[in-house]
Amino acid sequence: MRGAKRLQDELEGFALSLPEAWFDTPWDESRVTKVRKQIFAFYGDQDAPSIGVRLVESLDVAMALPGASAMSYGMGDDGWTNVPIPGLDDGAIDMLHQFIEESFRSIAPRTLIVQLDEELAD
Repeated sequence: MRGAKRLQDELEGFALSLPEAWFDTPWDESRVTKVRKQIFAFYGDQDAPSIGVRLVESLDVAMALPGASAMSYGMGDDGWTNVPIPGLDDGAIDMLHQFIEESFRSIAPRTLIVQLDEELAD
């Protein structure tokens, strides 16, 4: 099993592989991945590795994971979900990649979604 922090780092790397994705720290030490100027993934800190993503299709699956919760500040009303990484096994990596991609698709402009689809088709 990977360490939770190592898994979070791997998820950040996956997010950065998506078209025009980039890393930012908009508030103090908070860590996010953006597409253009919009956040599509939040990451927990060193002491509490987690990922926050916007989900629609996978929302019920994510909320069934241990410790998952709707994100605060009303973001949960729009499908933003926080998934703690500790306790997830290596088998969860594909599911978490799907969550990140779904969140990206919910935020990214249509042209970048088409670009991603073309890259995945190759």
